Amino acid sequence: RVFPMNLKKQLAYIYTNNFFSGLRITDAVWVALLAARGFSLWEIGLAESVYHIVSLFCEVPSGMAADLLGRKKTLVSGGVCMVLQSLLMAFASDLFTICFAMGLNALAMTMFSGTSTALLYDSLKQEGCEEEYIQVSANGSQISMLANAVGSMASILNQFLGYAGFYLLNAAFEGASALANMLLAEPIVTESQASREKHPLHALPEQFRQLVQDSLHVLRTCPMAVKLIASSALISVPSYLTKMFLQQRLVELGWPTELLFLPLLLGGLACVAGTEIGRRVRCRSMRRLYTACALLCGVGTLLVGAAPAWGGILGMMLVQGVLEVWLLHADQRLNALISSDQRATLISVDSMAYSVLMIPASPFVGAVGDLFGQAGAGLALLGVLTAASGTAVLAKRRS
Repeated sequence: RVFPMNLKKQLAYIYTNNFFSGLRITDAVWVALLAARGFSLWEIGLAESVYHIVSLFCEVPSGMAADLLGRKKTLVSGGVCMVLQSLLMAFASDLFTICFAMGLNALAMTMFSGTSTALLYDSLKQEGCEEEYIQVSANGSQISMLANAVGSMASILNQFLGYAGFYLLNAAFEGASALANMLLAEPIVTESQASREKHPLHALPEQFRQLVQDSLHVLRTCPMAVKLIASSALISVPSYLTKMFLQQRLVELGWPTELLFLPLLLGGLACVAGTEIGRRVRCRSMRRLYTACALLCGVGTLLVGAAPAWGGILGMMLVQGVLEVWLLHADQRLNALISSDQRATLISVDSMAYSVLMIPASPFVGAVGDLFGQAGAGLALLGVLTAASGTAVLAKRRS
């Protein structure tokens, strides 16, 4: 479809941000690097837990700030936080500093999570093109995934970059992403959004209170939105944990750090393929789609935890690809159900629900791995639980 010129520019800046934010070169090696510096799986899991604790408390407030103060301002602020966390990680020497940097990373990601989706959807809605959301969102996701796959190849530079080098280069990429966000235009589709700049600061508390009431009203009166939020959180738990602990499992199986880029590269390609499948799927029943996706994710997670190296990699690819199919349709359905004035807030609730589950899941999976002396033990258990959720939904449908 041919978009209006101002929307073309907006999408160009969004895609540029997708690319540079996707070049997270530390994702492929951070667990292995910390483990090589003497941190245990439990400590690494704790750092990941700190990330999700901060996400839990900041997710909804950051979404509310985006709805009340503007999506562009929120995205730029998140970009600054990402640069700072990379600089902190580059010079961290103790667990406290690492946990603090992980918390700053989480704060930045909460500013992105609901805000970027809301800005994209309302940019399309402003031009009457919201029916193109799945296609445009899929394009942005694929750009980000391809960039992430390329960034993961930086693990082959382990001997040249070193621990600090990875994070300093990451800071440069995050800075470029923040610059792209600064060039974005703020979409305006409601009277409330048009009058943001006119409200005095002392009126903000009342605006926050009203936003909370309006958002709770949507959750009370729209059970489909609640189901989408809960199901997306549950099925997403294996997404990062399979990539996170697969790194250490491959090291246990004799893989050198320099080759850890390969699973993430393949996982990124699986995400691209999953997004391409997702954009072509015509979903008639979200319940049926969840059942199929949960069962497949469970099988994939079980493979990551219990299969030989290449079987684990294939399992991780299955998890990543299937999740993209589900999330693409779940996001589109959720956006269609909610108002623009509460969009970033309610999408942040979606992300918060994921953090609620990840806070116990991350250290639990790590602790099970430490207990059995194998990083895959916790993942195998997680795979069984994920598949069980799909079976439960199928049983409920038949009852």
